[in-house]
Amino acid sequence: MFLLGLVVSWYIVVAPEAIAQTYDFDEGIEVLTQGLISRNKEALKHKKIAVLGIIESKSKKKWEISSHIEDGIVDVLVNSGYTVIERRRVDDVIKKEIKKTTDLWFDEAQVAQFGKLVGADIVVTGRYVKWGRTMLRISIRAISVSKGKIVAVNKVKILTDRIAELLKPEEGGKPPVSVPEKPSPAPKTKAKGSQPGNYPGGYSPKNQSNRLAPPAPQMGYYCCDQFGNKRCRLVQPLPIGGSCFCYGVQGYGYVCQ
Repeated sequence: MFLLGLVVSWYIVVAPEAIAQTYDFDEGIEVLTQGLISRNKEALKHKKIAVLGIIESKSKKKWEISSHIEDGIVDVLVNSGYTVIERRRVDDVIKKEIKKTTDLWFDEAQVAQFGKLVGADIVVTGRYVKWGRTMLRISIRAISVSKGKIVAVNKVKILTDRIAELLKPEEGGKPPVSVPEKPSPAPKTKAKGSQPGNYPGGYSPKNQSNRLAPPAPQMGYYCCDQFGNKRCRLVQPLPIGGSCFCYGVQGYGYVCQ
């Protein structure tokens, strides 16, 4: 009877508390954000906050759930009376400036750098990872842009039954770009009425004194970072040195061979 009493007592007191630690998605984001606020209210008070770079821990990439987590945190912050920088401005600055860096690692120094670019005092960023078969653990941190230091952290576990379809890399996990076979050069055709051996326009490649064809641009098949490291393959060849983009966290780069 004594052991039975202990089991019943555990079920009444401990079990509800353990169950309460795992939330539905919307409730979990509310608890996550409010918990972050309560850790250090003074650090967040009267500050401009940017929410960015919440990625999956193992792949270090954005999954489809990332934007939903970020939007949820923004909603809670705004509803709690905090000043939050428009997500569109944050996205625009990241897309514009990412080509100047090798990658987005979102460590404290990197976050502080992007925080300055968007005019933020505090940046909220974080990670998430599958936790067992039915849960997702999300950890976030608030980083001071001026100090480059973490001022508050919080984490929560949420149920994945409603968000299972979003737990995959953006674009369905498919490679964003691919390289087709190198196209064969187009056959040269003669202009109507031109002499045998002449090109359209009435000039011969052996004697171009009357007209010079512009040199063909040198083409590249890869998108590289500023150090020449290949990030992804291009859908079609582009002029070397031009701007290109790789999906995921790799961002902008430069066309290379």
